This record gives sequence, structure tokens and C-alpha cells, in this order.
Amino acid sequence: MPKKRKKTKLRPAPILWLLLLINIGIGLNYSYITCIVNVRADGIAPFDQDRVQDILTKMEGKPCSRIDARSVESEVMALQDVDRAELTRNVFGNALLKVTYRTPVAQLDGRPQVALSDDGVLYKASDTISDLPKLQMPTGGPPTLIAFAGSWQPASLASIAIFSRKKFAKRDVRIGVNQRGVVCLNIDSGRVILGSCDDLDLKLKTLESRLQKNPQELNEVQELNLTLPTAPTVVPKKVEKKL
Repeated sequence: MPKKRKKTKLRPAPILWLLLLINIGIGLNYSYITCIVNVRADGIAPFDQDRVQDILTKMEGKPCSRIDARSVESEVMALQDVDRAELTRNVFGNALLKVTYRTPVAQLDGRPQVALSDDGVLYKASDTISDLPKLQMPTGGPPTLIAFAGSWQPASLASIAIFSRKKFAKRDVRIGVNQRGVVCLNIDSGRVILGSCDDLDLKLKTLESRLQKNPQELNEVQELNLTLPTAPTVVPKKVEKKL
């Protein structure tokens, strides 16, 4: 005798719950109840307000789940001045955009709109830059970076620029780096050879200590060499012989 098969009873409750969840999901995706109606922006620079406002205006009236946060963030970060952008939103119609801008600490000599940020990024600045140390690079800068990539240490040069702005405010400061990566710090008519960026903190502390003892040292010598910070050397100024 063949065994009788047990009849499987359909349980409608799980199916109904699943259909309900799907329906709610579709509703949230397309319903205008979740449309963005309140958009706030935090940290927007004055020079960038109009551009960012245009981007945020595109979000208004769209359901929350249909807004691609990464796409909005990428559009905001298309401006080189922007370091980070983060968009958050919820189903209650609120959205918040947080923007962080790069902090310029130096500008490329001869190309003032090209700035060096405090974390060592060269970028085209949209805002007017003034009273920043000048960065002098072989044959004008970025186009030659490939040729001396091994010697290019932008983060270290940014540290020198930050130090210079703090210690030598409102003075003519130029930071030079050659093809071999030798760094020179020129302060007014004074010249300091830093050599490579190795032991940079010690070199800058040595310079600060010497100038505290003798603030006029850079005016009295032709060159101060801190390539070996534990044994600094100076090149005396040439004395013109009177005829």
C-alpha cells in the first residue's frame, strides 16, 4: 500500500508580511512623503556657497532613498579646494552636507593660484591667497614632478611652510627644492640649507634655537647649513675689498 502524502498547509501570514515589507519598501522609494525638504550645509566657504547651493537644490523634492549620496559628495569634491564631503539624509525629509576644505600653507612661486595644503597636496585654489611662503620648484613645479618623484616630499615641505608662517610671519619666505631633493629655506636675504627632509624636526628646532640666541644671524652670514643638524656650519659673508 503506498503511503499517504501529508498535505502541506499554506501559512499565509509570512507571505503577507513579506508582501507588506516589499510594499513599504517600494512606497518609501517612490513616495513623496520621504522627499527632502530641509537641506542644511555645514562648513561651506564663502567663495563656494553658490556652487554648493546649486548642487543641494537638485536634491529638493526627491525621495530620500533615491538620492545617491556618493554622487552628491563627488560633485562637491570636484572643486580642488575641497578635501572631504559627507552627505547624510533620512526618511523624515532632512539632509545634511558637511564639507571640509584644504588649508593652504604655501603657494607656488610665479603661480599664486597653485597652493600647497597642510597635508602636502598641490591644488588649484579658488580663493585669493596672500601672505603665504613661496614654494620654488625646478622649472615651475607640478609638470616636472614625474622627473624627480623620488625627491618630492610635499608633506615635509608643508611642515616647513607651517613652521615658517608661525616663526617668520609677514616676512619674505621662500622654500626651494631642486632636482636632487635638496631643500633651502630663504628668509628675506638669509639662506638656510636644510638638505634632505630627513631629521626635519631637529633641523627646524636647531634653526629656531640659533635665531633665539642671535636673531640677526641670517643677516650676518651668507649661508647657514643644517644638513647635519648636530653640527651646523656657516659660510661667512664675503667682505668686499676696498681699493
